[in-house]
Amino acid sequence: MEKATTTLVTTAPADEAALKPLLVSGAATGGATAAVKKQKWMYWLTGIIILAVTLVLVWYFVPTFRVHVEDVPPTFYYFLIAGFIFAMIDGAIGMSYGITSTTFSLSMGIPPASASTAVHISEILSNGIAGWMHFKMGNVNKKLFKILIIPGIAGAVIGAYLLSSLEHYSMYTKPVVSLYTLILGSIILKRAIQAKRANHTGKKIKRIGLLGFGGGFIDAIGGGGWGSIVLSSLIAGRRHARFSLGTVKATRFFIAMLSSLTFVAALSFIHWDAVLGLVIGSAIASPIAAKVSNKISAKTIMVAVALIVIAASIKSIYAFVFKLL
Repeated sequence: MEKATTTLVTTAPADEAALKPLLVSGAATGGATAAVKKQKWMYWLTGIIILAVTLVLVWYFVPTFRVHVEDVPPTFYYFLIAGFIFAMIDGAIGMSYGITSTTFSLSMGIPPASASTAVHISEILSNGIAGWMHFKMGNVNKKLFKILIIPGIAGAVIGAYLLSSLEHYSMYTKPVVSLYTLILGSIILKRAIQAKRANHTGKKIKRIGLLGFGGGFIDAIGGGGWGSIVLSSLIAGRRHARFSLGTVKATRFFIAMLSSLTFVAALSFIHWDAVLGLVIGSAIASPIAAKVSNKISAKTIMVAVALIVIAASIKSIYAFVFKLL
């Protein structure tokens, strides 16, 4: 008994001695990670300062550049800021870029078809990158992809062509789209409130092709909703969440591209200031959104987005009804 006690006492320091290098190594690794992060922030800050100084110098010493900048419509800068904010929101909660961009575009007086064009063109690059990353990570269900892609593209093209044909009647299509954004805003608010009440008791969804067609059609008409409609329906229909997300993101690239091509071919006039503003703004936000998303409450953002979308949609509908009366 005495011998066993002695053994226990003498082995404890030995264990500490063995663990000490690991603890030191862990601390050193943590310190190295912090140093790398600090170094990255220094690089970013230095790059931003250099870019700002360069722009100031070019502004003062290159008159032609100043003339071109002054000729840019103010709406470009509004959409640049809006695209940045909406892409940040989308990076935080994984949805609502289309619905927020469309609502903002309509509130700025952009007709529904042009608004949907701007949104879909700005989504091509971001969804292409996201879809490729999901494919590389093995998150894309190839069978589900094949079932969704053709009906989704068909619905998107038909919806885009129909909305483009009704561009001259934008006074009447705008309140319809606003009603759609109002419904989506209400859905986002409901999801935020019921975030912790997940329900997986629904029946397994079978008519996926029909879902893809409807999702593509409504997405083109309303400027957004492919993710909200298709992804939520797949998950509610007991489909695997990770594979559903990856597949929906991959197909979204083709939906956005074909919708955009249809709009560009069918429309006689496109608000390129809005398009470029959203494209550049969302592109700037994309690498930042992932870092910021973990530091903001997704539920808070969803509630704020839902309330803004609902308020803007009600305003558009009220304005239309007031004109009729």
